[in-house]
Amino acid sequence: MISRRMWSWTVILGAVSCGRVGDNERRGDEAYGQGRYNEALGEYRAAVVKDPDARLWAKVGAAALRTGTLDLASDAYLRLAAEDPTRAEEAAEGLEAVARVADRSGDAKRLESAVVGLGMIAPSRSIGRYALAVVRRAGAEANDLVAVLPAAIAAAPDAETVDSLLAVYAGALRETSGCDQALPLFQATVRRTRVSGLRTRAEDGVAGCSVALGLRAEAAGRSEDAVLWFAAAIQIDSGTPVGRRALVGYGDARLRLGDTTAAEDAYEAVTSDAVQSDTTMQMAQDRLAELRARASTNLPGTILR
Repeated sequence: MISRRMWSWTVILGAVSCGRVGDNERRGDEAYGQGRYNEALGEYRAAVVKDPDARLWAKVGAAALRTGTLDLASDAYLRLAAEDPTRAEEAAEGLEAVARVADRSGDAKRLESAVVGLGMIAPSRSIGRYALAVVRRAGAEANDLVAVLPAAIAAAPDAETVDSLLAVYAGALRETSGCDQALPLFQATVRRTRVSGLRTRAEDGVAGCSVALGLRAEAAGRSEDAVLWFAAAIQIDSGTPVGRRALVGYGDARLRLGDTTAAEDAYEAVTSDAVQSDTTMQMAQDRLAELRARASTNLPGTILR
């Protein structure tokens, strides 16, 4: 049901129609007032092309909502808020109306569009119920998940759902914003969850982010920090591709700190796995060969290139 505030312009419909308005808008007003919503929508769309005013976007949104054209309704309410920020609350009411219709009809795609829009123009508005429905939809994009997951977590019905959503949120943040924001959520999931599969996924996230942050520290010349990051990944599982890459990174950082024994041990831990044959294995083999060649000739210098 459309709220009075959202459709408040109908109160002054007669005054507007008597003023200097375009023919399309006037015909749209007449059609809307008589319940011919498809006709009204066509007139408003023609009018807004000529004059993309907030007033007209509000009318497009209302008519589109009446006809079930939910994509257009969402777009119109977003444009309403953009054209006139003082009407953001009205636009948010419109988007929430779109979300209600989409939720009732099981239209997950349009529900997602409306909820993401609400998160953009009214982040303090309570949208937990709808956000939870969005994140449960298969195929939701990471950018969209980041916008709605906090609300979904707040509305989660139990601790297990909270933990699952935390892991999803961490993964979405990792994809969109990077590991600085994602890592604490992966770590929180590891601490909280009692579900083994979820714990494994969260641990994989911790390891992957630790390697990424270790490589960043190494590139910035912060070898001591890099050692700690790589060690955190190795502690989770040194036999995975991520763990083996962490071993090479750990060896590199230790070598820069002058600890050739620890570096050699790290490289050997990778090369000792005869089953693996990949670029990480090749990196470790090359480093070991050069380390040993340098040791045999007592040549100073670095092997890292």
